[in-house]
Amino acid sequence: MDPLMLLFLLIAGLTGADSLSSVRWVTVQSGGSVTIPCLYEDRYKNHVKNWCKGDYGQSCTSIVRTDSPQKKGDMSIRDDPEQRVFTVTMNNLRTGDSGHYWCSVENSGDLDVGAWVTLSITDGSPELLVDKQEVTGVEGDSVSVQCRYGDRSSEMKWCKIGGSCVSGDSGSLDGRPVEIRDDRVNKVFSVTMWGLERKDTGWYWCDDGDQQIPVHITVSQPSPLVQLPLYVGLGLLVLLLIIIFIIMTWKVLDKHKKKLARNQNPGWSEFKSSLEPDADVIYSSIDLPVPEMSSTSSAATPANNEVYSLITLKHSEGAATWRCSSTCGDLLLRMRSVRDSQILQ
Repeated sequence: MDPLMLLFLLIAGLTGADSLSSVRWVTVQSGGSVTIPCLYEDRYKNHVKNWCKGDYGQSCTSIVRTDSPQKKGDMSIRDDPEQRVFTVTMNNLRTGDSGHYWCSVENSGDLDVGAWVTLSITDGSPELLVDKQEVTGVEGDSVSVQCRYGDRSSEMKWCKIGGSCVSGDSGSLDGRPVEIRDDRVNKVFSVTMWGLERKDTGWYWCDDGDQQIPVHITVSQPSPLVQLPLYVGLGLLVLLLIIIFIIMTWKVLDKHKKKLARNQNPGWSEFKSSLEPDADVIYSSIDLPVPEMSSTSSAATPANNEVYSLITLKHSEGAATWRCSSTCGDLLLRMRSVRDSQILQ
């Protein structure tokens, strides 16, 4: 690393760089653009943020500030107090834009706190780059970033601004599972973060040991149109379960009612017909009053509340078979006895 750069980093460390963090060295192709994030502590939310170029101290010329001017030429600054990050965007970069920049927070009555950022503008392809600096993911889903690199001597890392870094094949970043795939043939470093949450929104970067390239990830809520099929499917499933429950309940109640009916009428008759399907069959059940019998009658007196079954068949051809319970047979005999006794009288 450039000895002058090491000196700048040492000075930054002595001037409160721990209170503000950013990338150290970024390379951009001529004509391109880049956004540099600077993370500060919560106590500096209401302070003025500044972006200047040059050496530390009086020779650092202010370009844009969060009070004024917020935009100058192809450079602009924006502060996000909720995320505690201010960003500087530089467009249409030229070779003359290369140099050292100071990302700082004004601290009245004391030295400003900040961090040094080295920007290199190259005519060729940068040693480290990404296709897009802005990536969007959906809550509960995953997001992937591809970092393309050139010759390197150190292991690639994926870092979160103000947080930790992960390397190797997999790991965890602020509790989020991270999968890493390093394609050394095509020189592509791919990072996938799983199970995204809204709090994962923020700035990250690829690090090859010397240079970094920032990437902003925005985690949004699923679109209602995306969630609609899920809600419809759940609704249909609930409806199906309700219908099944109603059918099962009806069957149980119907079975129970039939069982009660059989228990209340133990002298029921079962009829089985061998007639053709279109034969006319008439079933009827009647309660016959118990006739009064003379004391001289020898017939037995029927029991009270007996139920008699009368079956009438109408057919031209064919035979009919029927089966009657023993109680039914007794009743028929009693009915015949009553009829015979009345004829004799």
